[in-house]
Amino acid sequence: MKKLIARVAATAVALALPLSMVAPAHATAAPVTISVWTYGNVIEPQALIDYKKIHPEITIQLKKSGLDAHHQSLITSFLANKTPDIAAVEVSYSGYFRSYPQYFTDLRQAPYNSGSIQSNYLPWRWAQGVGYEGTVFGIPTDVGGMEVAYRTDLFKAHGLPTDRTKVGKLWPTWDAFFNTGKLYQKHLSKAEKASCTKLKVCYGFIDNAGTVYNAVLNQGTQKYYQNDGTKDGKLIYATNPQVSKAFQTTANALASGVGTNINSFTNDWNVGMNKGIFATILAPAWMMDYIKQQAPKTKGKWDIASLPGGGGNLGGSQLTIPKSAAHKSQAWDFIKWYLSPAEQLAIFKKYGLFPSTSVLYNNPALKNYKDPFFNNAPVGAIYGASVQTLHPIYEGKKERAIDNIIGQALSRVGLKKQSAAAAWAQALNEIKNAVG
Repeated sequence: MKKLIARVAATAVALALPLSMVAPAHATAAPVTISVWTYGNVIEPQALIDYKKIHPEITIQLKKSGLDAHHQSLITSFLANKTPDIAAVEVSYSGYFRSYPQYFTDLRQAPYNSGSIQSNYLPWRWAQGVGYEGTVFGIPTDVGGMEVAYRTDLFKAHGLPTDRTKVGKLWPTWDAFFNTGKLYQKHLSKAEKASCTKLKVCYGFIDNAGTVYNAVLNQGTQKYYQNDGTKDGKLIYATNPQVSKAFQTTANALASGVGTNINSFTNDWNVGMNKGIFATILAPAWMMDYIKQQAPKTKGKWDIASLPGGGGNLGGSQLTIPKSAAHKSQAWDFIKWYLSPAEQLAIFKKYGLFPSTSVLYNNPALKNYKDPFFNNAPVGAIYGASVQTLHPIYEGKKERAIDNIIGQALSRVGLKKQSAAAAWAQALNEIKNAVG
């Protein structure tokens, strides 16, 4: 689904220090190349430029793959004992790697001493990088707090309010969100309605109603697993009411007809974003930068409102140092700098990745930050409030596999190939066969 200043302590003075005042370091050591395996924009390009100014002797070599391909490649590398110096691990895979702490450097131990920086981070995000027996195998990057990005011009044209507070009040619940979508659909123009038949371009309130699933699921306190103190955790996907609730809510959304059914991160999605084919996107903080990059001419037409049901999260990663890494010291130095409060703040302002460093959440530099692209929405305060309402959720070993099976089931519902009840029953059976 899923992304600058020098190394400093988490103090207000340091956080306010402009980059121009940071003098580049002079290389005193031999040149070193750090290999980093990652996906998406976990490592943002500007950070690499800024780190090079501080450490000219360090070259960071990125290998970027798709989400699943990256993690499968990482598993293979561990078995072959040929790993990078730094590996990104996405939240949906953290449960898997938690079961194999022997593959990672334990960052609790000297000389890393991660306990000295733990208090800087959101506790439930920190926990996603902790092995089943207590080892710290990864440090959290951003946190994917989720809200609703909406087009104010399209809301006005389709009979809805545009003020972000009034918009948020339209949908205290998911049912209210879908009902708002139905009101929007009623005001589609004749041309918009006709295009669905003539051009196969169906205008809608939300880009894809299938995205509702993860939003609802992550508003609970448990997902597919329960922490029972064992290596792999206890499977509860079939009995946890939050899972069936998320599935049924999404099925209801698909049936309501308020979505365009355009798949996320496709060319059609990017076109739809530019042409106003849909008016809302369920948007983790990192989605803001994607919208800016793909639809730059829509600047000022977007705003951010609260997510139905209160708070949500999608995505997030940990940066790890594999046990067989060749340059552990240099890798740790980069991780500490890149994931420090000051650097996370700078990256948020440039790329929209919301900091996992909760020590920043009451800092005016974050709390008062407004984004002109999104109609000067106070995105620092909005996303900060969102991530603090969430509960820690235990991530299990085969969570990604379960996500994929349920995603396929909802796709069948959306394509009207199966009823919601039949798709749910088939998904439960497939999950049982795949993971137990």
